[in-house]
Amino acid sequence: MAEKIDTDNIYIDEEENYVAVKVNTKIYRMHSIMNAADEFLEESNFIVDGDPENLIIVKFVPKRRFNRQQLADLAHKFCTLLVTFSSTR
Repeated sequence: MAEKIDTDNIYIDEEENYVAVKVNTKIYRMHSIMNAADEFLEESNFIVDGDPENLIIVKFVPKRRFNRQQLADLAHKFCTLLVTFSSTR
């Protein structure tokens, strides 16, 4: 039986039209987090907050209304970019 992947680092609020992603800074450096978030500037505003030594929360607020799946897709693309930027920069 496959083990379930913990995705508790993503919080979606469809009613308020945002998605928040918790990022472990022991795995990802701040410049990778900021570079990954920057890729969404055309479609979303974002807020970065938290403790750079532990945990950062990146909240994306799309510039237009997103449904739940679109918010989840945004979060997953951000997480994918985190890995990409961490391995190449």
